[in-house]
Amino acid sequence: FAALPGCGGAGTTSAPTAATTPAAQAQALEDTLMAHHDHAMNQTEQLFELKAKLTAAKAPAATAPVIAKMQAADQAMMNWMHHYQAPDSAAPASQRLTYLKEQQQQLAGVERRLRGALDSATATLHQLPAAGVAPVPAAAPAPK
Repeated sequence: FAALPGCGGAGTTSAPTAATTPAAQAQALEDTLMAHHDHAMNQTEQLFELKAKLTAAKAPAATAPVIAKMQAADQAMMNWMHHYQAPDSAAPASQRLTYLKEQQQQLAGVERRLRGALDSATATLHQLPAAGVAPVPAAAPAPK
């Protein structure tokens, strides 16, 4: 038998939906955090591609500061991944939410560093004389 919407009777109150429970909120936030992680990993892959192009340009005076910025952004990502631990599903939902919100803020900072490094690398490649390197398309925006 299928339950039909509206068959609960007028004036009855329903239990909170799964999406509004703290446990569901924690799960949704963790899913969002992992989507941002995946996006940041894609940016890290782009960093490696751009670093190879900058290195091949053989213009260390112009590329060294940008490469250092790229390495720092990559290191920030590696540090975040090394320290992140998925919250224990048996922990109280409020505790998981607090931890995940902190991690979300930290990862947002890492994503900003990655984006800044990518933008700097792309701009530097475009400024190099006769670099012979095709422009790198802008990365897709981070998931919401």
